[in-house]
Amino acid sequence: MTRLLPLLSNLRLRFGLGWTSPTPVTKGQEVWLFDNTAFPTPGQPGKWSAEFVAAYFQEDSGERAARVVAEIADQLGFAGDDEAESRIAERVEPFLNMILSRKYVDVMFGGEAGEGGVNGGEGVLKLGPAARHGISVNELVLPGEGYVDDQIVESSAVLVEGKATMRTAFAEEVGWGVISDIDDTIKISEVRNRISLLRHTFVDLPTPVPGMPELYQSLQSRLNKPVWFYLSASPYNLYPLLRSFTSTHFPRGQLLLREMSWMELQSFIVSLTIGTQRYKEERIRRAFAWLPERKWVLIGDSTQTDPEAYATLYKEFPERVGRIWIRAVKGVDEAEEAELNSQRRFERAFEGVPAHVWRTFEQPEELEKSVRELE
Repeated sequence: MTRLLPLLSNLRLRFGLGWTSPTPVTKGQEVWLFDNTAFPTPGQPGKWSAEFVAAYFQEDSGERAARVVAEIADQLGFAGDDEAESRIAERVEPFLNMILSRKYVDVMFGGEAGEGGVNGGEGVLKLGPAARHGISVNELVLPGEGYVDDQIVESSAVLVEGKATMRTAFAEEVGWGVISDIDDTIKISEVRNRISLLRHTFVDLPTPVPGMPELYQSLQSRLNKPVWFYLSASPYNLYPLLRSFTSTHFPRGQLLLREMSWMELQSFIVSLTIGTQRYKEERIRRAFAWLPERKWVLIGDSTQTDPEAYATLYKEFPERVGRIWIRAVKGVDEAEEAELNSQRRFERAFEGVPAHVWRTFEQPEELEKSVRELE
């Protein structure tokens, strides 16, 4: 394992990145567009805005990584397992493809290029340019008016070849919202065990934490279709995997992932354990700013700093954070869990937060009464 991460890093570091003038996506280059949530534009009645995220990279530039796949399979005990090696190859490629900085792409909002749709197919948005880590983030006012809460609009990139699509869900100012962590809150990841984390990420089929899909469906019904955000310290490299997982098992929502460099897989391990509290606090504040009249349920787990981050947000926005629920994760590392799940840790983290606002749980069924109490 000690050879594995440097191998992946060194393979990618051989690519150099220049800092040039922005250029459009061209043949042989790929774009990922990420689903997003639209919100009413402040100070512009009838208009809506949304944060658009796109990732740019050289298509198939990581295909010649057979030795990396073989190394991962050997280290994790899956050498010779064709099915496992196929999944490893698919999931590791985004970490090996060469990232593209200073790229931009046009997106036909509400339709495909040259076709009808909302705005008669004329609403083109320019995304970019990508930063050094190959990701562009643009908060834009949407073309057209007359959108309504819970509406879904699909869009596509105007590309030289291939197709990149996304969906925008509209959320009005009032109502409820849920911000949920992913790893070890709704998805079994075992982030406190490096080998297990890599196995769950690159080999295993993603598995929901038992009982959490049912809990989230109860919230979806009880809160009358709240807006959903899934917050993770994982890098955008894992977007296709996590989007498929969340949309299959949970109410659809926007993924909020870490805007990391795609050049070092080793950073993936670091991203899940270092600086997560500040990162999550900043991302939640941004979501709160998009929908300032919504009330929120924050759901996380004990493996990282979710209790401390969520408590900080409550103290800043006591009228807006309605509930905080923390899953106490057990069975991965008993020595660490003795402290991570201790009552002392939770009482210290939630000092100053009313007792009715926060609670911990091991099984989702324990929250049935708490869900019924929401109004």
